[in-house]
Amino acid sequence: MSTLTFTNDMARLADAMSHCHDWVVRRSAVLEALNLRTGERVLDVGCGGGFYAYEAAQFVGPTGRVCAIDISPDQITAARTRCAELGWVECQHADAVAPPYGEAEFDAVVGVQVLEYVANLDGALQALHRVLRPGGRLVILATPWSALVWHSAQPERMQRVLTAFMAHAHYPDLPAILVARLRQVGLQPLRQTPVPVLNMSYHANSFSYWLAQIIRLFVVGRQAVTEAEAGAWLNEFEALEHQGAYFFCSMPILTEAVKVA
Repeated sequence: MSTLTFTNDMARLADAMSHCHDWVVRRSAVLEALNLRTGERVLDVGCGGGFYAYEAAQFVGPTGRVCAIDISPDQITAARTRCAELGWVECQHADAVAPPYGEAEFDAVVGVQVLEYVANLDGALQALHRVLRPGGRLVILATPWSALVWHSAQPERMQRVLTAFMAHAHYPDLPAILVARLRQVGLQPLRQTPVPVLNMSYHANSFSYWLAQIIRLFVVGRQAVTEAEAGAWLNEFEALEHQGAYFFCSMPILTEAVKVA
């Protein structure tokens, strides 16, 4: 079972990550794939702090509707605060497996880095199929976590930390199986597109800076890696930055599908 919960320190780090340049670029890619129009109804599954809900609301306008759900009360509080002035945005504490909406209620559904954390993946996909109208679009973004490339002068330590982090998700390599699972529930996959992240510098405006802190917090919290080893792992990145040797690459995958009937 995943123990990555976005409360307290983890929620603070996730919020900081959402402001970094790499995530601004990622949001643009997701919103382009959604191709929202004025007046549409959108469901944001696993909305986190409400960044996508806020952006989606600008596209659909007051004649549209944006519903955002998350299992973390802290994240819903943050999303409600971010979208407080947008009366056509509704944020609810709810599970992706049981969204509190009727059949064919939405023109589009978006889920960013969320379905890999849902134990009942097929149940969640069936629920999303249910709430989509015929012809409705589904856009999912997930990272194949086993494919991270992170330079280290201590490759064995790097491998221990990243292996321990794989336990943070039920489906850490979700993009590899997602197309088949979509077909099983009656959704028609359209395409999968990489949204690469490349960091050659370690600073607070990069994704890997915040990911490193989240990983340290997670692996130490699970007692999978000692505090001392996780601290040394994290501290190496500053040293690599000073040497001009820092390198990080990941390959999130954007999966688009449609409900054909």
